[in-house]
Amino acid sequence: METKMIPTTVEEITTEWLTNALTKSGVLKNNSVQTVSHNIIGQGQGYMGILARLSVAYEQPDETLPSTMIAKIPTQEAKNKMLMEAFWNYEREVRLYDEVLEQVPVRTPRCYYSDLDPGPGRKRMDTVYNKYGKLPQGLLPFYFIYAGIRNVRLKRRYILLFEDFGDLEQISHKEGCSYEDVKTVMKSIGISHAALWESPLLNKHWLRDHADMSNMLGFISNRWQSAVKKTFPEKVSSKEMEVFSWLKANNKKLDQYTKTRPHTLVHSDFRLDNLFFDRARNDIALVDWQASFPAMGLFDPCFFFLNNCRNPINPEQAEELVAMYHQGLVEGGLSDYSLDECLSDYPYGMLLAVRYWLIIIGGVELEKDPNAKELVGILLDRMRPLIEAIELPAL
Repeated sequence: METKMIPTTVEEITTEWLTNALTKSGVLKNNSVQTVSHNIIGQGQGYMGILARLSVAYEQPDETLPSTMIAKIPTQEAKNKMLMEAFWNYEREVRLYDEVLEQVPVRTPRCYYSDLDPGPGRKRMDTVYNKYGKLPQGLLPFYFIYAGIRNVRLKRRYILLFEDFGDLEQISHKEGCSYEDVKTVMKSIGISHAALWESPLLNKHWLRDHADMSNMLGFISNRWQSAVKKTFPEKVSSKEMEVFSWLKANNKKLDQYTKTRPHTLVHSDFRLDNLFFDRARNDIALVDWQASFPAMGLFDPCFFFLNNCRNPINPEQAEELVAMYHQGLVEGGLSDYSLDECLSDYPYGMLLAVRYWLIIIGGVELEKDPNAKELVGILLDRMRPLIEAIELPAL
């Protein structure tokens, strides 16, 4: 039986392949691709996938067809690919586009085509995630490497072709956005979260709550220490160290508690690099869903306003932003989650966000990448006021 063709490089996206793909997905009808060229916009160290902008011309000119689109395929960097395959991130994003994202009211790219090779299925995922949740932290790095390498050896292929948001405004994480922009984001997150609040669509075997692998999260969230203490010892205050120590000591309890709170689909990488502003509509558009998972909703807003605003957010502003997020939930149709509940959940959402940022910072090669080093320094400065405001005795 002939194996279906899924490109593993952008060079393999030929006119013939693209014609077949777009015809299969229904984008093309009685037409074909005449020419296609590509321009790489994301690749290399630190990238988990290869992104290319495709410029497309058709045999029969048609203004309703996209003249550009974005192709996304897995990275060829061995370390990054192993990391992604250890958590099935590539599969998750393709399946989200296929099965879930149409139900999410926040603007996401229209998917023109998606495909992936079949995987080992639910039984294998259950085994791996169960190990991530229960193995002692001393054994986790070895099992993690084993699981990642085993999945990489399957040589699965994945591809997404989706809408190009190049005409929308994007602000770099380093630059940071305005406080007014943060308020716009909060309301959009709330409306988005309301759509899948406690939804049965979250019950997918490939869509796992991070709280189910608490031991793994505890292990990887502690990797920040050596890099940050060596590079930025002056940027971590004694109160921040107290919060980080609390997270380490109460890692599993935090997950056990948040499991009891209402869940929705969180993006989990909700930051400016994955965000576009549609100024004409006073709205946002969101890309890069490969790290999404079910969790308590406040994870996303806290993760965003913790360090994406160019001026650090203070506790009073944070409370206002949480209220705006709740307003979005209400406008999205949610009626059984009060503002008081939302404000009560806020400290736990903040702790989840802090832990996740520690995971990200711990994975950055600060000594090898001057740009990453500069950005991490900025992020640590922006996060300090809200981290220092966490009242640990009240938890």
